[in-house]
Amino acid sequence: MMVSKSGSGLDYTRVVTLNQSAAFLIESVQGKEFSAESWVDLLVEKYGISRLEADRDVQTLINALKQHNLVEI
Repeated sequence: MMVSKSGSGLDYTRVVTLNQSAAFLIESVQGKEFSAESWVDLLVEKYGISRLEADRDVQTLINALKQHNLVEI
């Protein structure tokens, strides 16, 4: 689960629930610089899926995070 920041505090009216793989990606890069490509690499390594499938999943996650203003790209 992620909670959006609003001003100086957290906005608990804006909560986004993450599935297991999305939580894994976010936890894996917390406090580090990362790219969409590094997220693809992590999914391929952990779940043994194709790069194409991993890339689609990463783009879906990024779009959802952008939609909720949880990332700046």
